[in-house]
Amino acid sequence: MAGASEAGEDFSVGRTNESEERSLLIAINGDPDGYQTDYVLTVASANNKILTKNRDGVDAIHAVGTEELPTGGAIGTIPEGNGVVAQGLNGAVGYVHAATRDKLFERNVRAGLLGIGGAGSPGVFGQGLNGVVGYGGGAARDSAWEAAEATGIAGNALGVGVRGKGDNGGVRGESTNAGFGVEGTSQLGVGVHGRSSDGTGVLGESDRGDGVTGSAGEGVGGVFQSKRSAQLWLIPNDTDLPTQSATMTPSAISPQDRGMPLPGNGRAGQLIAATTRVGEATLWFCVNDGPPARWAQVLLGHTFPGTA
Repeated sequence: MAGASEAGEDFSVGRTNESEERSLLIAINGDPDGYQTDYVLTVASANNKILTKNRDGVDAIHAVGTEELPTGGAIGTIPEGNGVVAQGLNGAVGYVHAATRDKLFERNVRAGLLGIGGAGSPGVFGQGLNGVVGYGGGAARDSAWEAAEATGIAGNALGVGVRGKGDNGGVRGESTNAGFGVEGTSQLGVGVHGRSSDGTGVLGESDRGDGVTGSAGEGVGGVFQSKRSAQLWLIPNDTDLPTQSATMTPSAISPQDRGMPLPGNGRAGQLIAATTRVGEATLWFCVNDGPPARWAQVLLGHTFPGTA
């Protein structure tokens, strides 16, 4: 027995049904006590289990939207259609089997897509050139920006693109090769901003490399400021240096004589490490703002070979 083959025929279960017009299933008022359930249609398997030869299990619903169709006429190309369009308190709500449905939570979320995972399952999983793309604050979609780089999560907003909060870290970035764990770029503002009320603003750690590296083309490599404490703290290493002191009179060099140009726009408090023409490193401290800035050499003691 075949299913329906045109509009107006009875729908037949277990068969392929066709219609040249749309099909609607609409719940209406009829019972004096009102509608008796909280859904219009359920598609499920008895006891949620069914024998099948399909190794992937049995899905409840498959929905396939139309593909792009060039008509060659005045209407042009008909664009692709969506698989599912849902609108309501939450547009669509999905639970994994291990999760218990929570209607109170659903009422408070009010999202286009709400996903509830389990202890070992994600609530929402995305995969593609960009796994998940989110726009906020009224930002216009930028397809070129999305396609510029493969990204797990891409956030674009007139405010903050991606914001994270957590007890063990707000945002964590990892890299298994020579890339960045976390990268921040900015045209006019700060590339990466770290802030803490009582802890450390920015912490850099490395097992074999540098903890923190600052590099600049025309500006200062690193800027440190403190209102009540030292601007820089160098924690000493434990060494076996001799404690006996020796009297010496260090001699200063003239930067003009050695051809060592120092910045004319220096700011008081800046420190420069420079090398002479013969490869000797020297330290210079700016004592007056410029221009022209005034620099004084930091005089050092005797040199000793490193042995550690």
